[in-house]
Amino acid sequence: MNVLRTLPNPLRRHQLTKIVQPYTLVGPERIHSLYNLARRIEDEHVPGDVVECGVCNGGTAAVLGHFATRSKRDRILWLLDSFEGMPETTPEDGEAAPAHIGKEVGDLTRVEEVLNRVDVEMQRVRIIKGWFQEIFPSLSISQVALLNIDADWYKSVRLCLDTFYDLVPQGGFISIDDYGHWPGCRQAVDEFFLDRRINYKLHEVDYTARWFQKL
Repeated sequence: MNVLRTLPNPLRRHQLTKIVQPYTLVGPERIHSLYNLARRIEDEHVPGDVVECGVCNGGTAAVLGHFATRSKRDRILWLLDSFEGMPETTPEDGEAAPAHIGKEVGDLTRVEEVLNRVDVEMQRVRIIKGWFQEIFPSLSISQVALLNIDADWYKSVRLCLDTFYDLVPQGGFISIDDYGHWPGCRQAVDEFFLDRRINYKLHEVDYTARWFQKL
């Protein structure tokens, strides 16, 4: 059974990619991966909301929201970002990381613009501005069908996993944008797997992005 709302019809992958590409630093492969995961939580009837940690200008959020806000499961799209650029780094993040502190600043106006361009139902979107460590404790999210982590640094990625992993039900998905690029991200994920004694397959999207399904 198709649990997406029938009107308006969802955009095809190439159409959605063309619209959101100017609003993201993420390449087509990662856009297509999120498109597929956003469809899978509908086709596989995974309960819960959709959460993105690290929004920037909203390109990938628009992909997720295009499906989440059409779902008959009445999902909420949670978009979490400081909108003040990249936070402080730690040694785990590598020598190149400090040059990015305060860079890649997201623009809320552009986020709302691209969400509207792909017909996201804005009443089902929650944009929460602030640093993760400050806003996560106040969130009222009971279940997460799809978690997209685009948080780059060791402490940020680990905090996202520690906060939301237990809210992902069996069959849910976690996508990690920077695993193959930033050493801190990779270390955070690898350590989390070891600490939780889990060994889910990390599916490779491109040189950096990975995703896994919680089984």
